[in-house]
Amino acid sequence: MSSRLGRFALVASLLVLFVAAFLFVTGSLVPWSNSCPPQLGVDPADDVPADAEIVAYESLTPAEQAALDDALASDSMVSLDDRPWSPGPSYVRKNGTVYDATIAVC
Repeated sequence: MSSRLGRFALVASLLVLFVAAFLFVTGSLVPWSNSCPPQLGVDPADDVPADAEIVAYESLTPAEQAALDDALASDSMVSLDDRPWSPGPSYVRKNGTVYDATIAVC
């Protein structure tokens, strides 16, 4: 009897694990995982740490420069959907001003 119970518990556990993995992979279990593209927000940096790496605006690709310019012109974050942003969260210097570039994902 305990052998049958053990087998049942194993099969039930594997079934639950399989269903959870399926729901996670398809995005059904965690719907926010794929619900929106990354967002870029840019604000003037108030306190830049002395050891911070500052990326020069000129070293960004044209697409990254366009994304930064769009974020600077916007009152809120801009979508990076189909636009590259390789520096990640970082500081960017443009025209002598250092900006804090923040990436948000939902």
